[in-house]
Amino acid sequence: MFKKKFFTVLVMTILTFNSFGQEGEDKKLIYRVGAGPSIEGNQGKWAINFMNELSVYTSERFSINPSLTYFAVIGEFDGSGKFWEPQLDGQNINAFSSSLFTDVRLNYDVIRTAKDFRVGLGFGPSFQYGGDASFGGWFRNERGEMEGIMNVERFARLGYVTQVVFDWQGKNENRRNTLGVSMSSFSGYWPYYLMVNYRLGFKLK
Repeated sequence: MFKKKFFTVLVMTILTFNSFGQEGEDKKLIYRVGAGPSIEGNQGKWAINFMNELSVYTSERFSINPSLTYFAVIGEFDGSGKFWEPQLDGQNINAFSSSLFTDVRLNYDVIRTAKDFRVGLGFGPSFQYGGDASFGGWFRNERGEMEGIMNVERFARLGYVTQVVFDWQGKNENRRNTLGVSMSSFSGYWPYYLMVNYRLGFKLK
């Protein structure tokens, strides 16, 4: 099943590049790296994301953006700071989630000013590989001690991602600044993950 889903994402990526890669010969390449806060919608927790993205501009407004993102839960909504502390009998029974996301986002700049400030909308397939763990109750071990049970669910699934990006030129002409808000959806749940990040772009071409 994993090989099938991975192959599907790979084929979609190749077809996307073949379809749009011929629009213009003078393509612009920008490599972006960034990080920011996130929300895990299923368990309802704060998280953080780290993103790598390559933007291939096939026209002045349209770009293809393959990316790799790491996502991990870091705390509860209540801000108590006890997420990483043992809760009962020295055991940490907090729910946890982490994943890698491989996306191909097709982005169109709907607004572009004279100073090259842009507002873009994007959409594309997203493949998630990861999982989460949640507390499932207590049991008595062979020593007669109570131990917590953690239910672990692993993901290798295909979904989609939507995004809004704000992009502007930095003081250095070879740099771009991007603020992105993306929503990743899986298993009919929209949005399953909400991610906000700042990305620093380096012009490669």
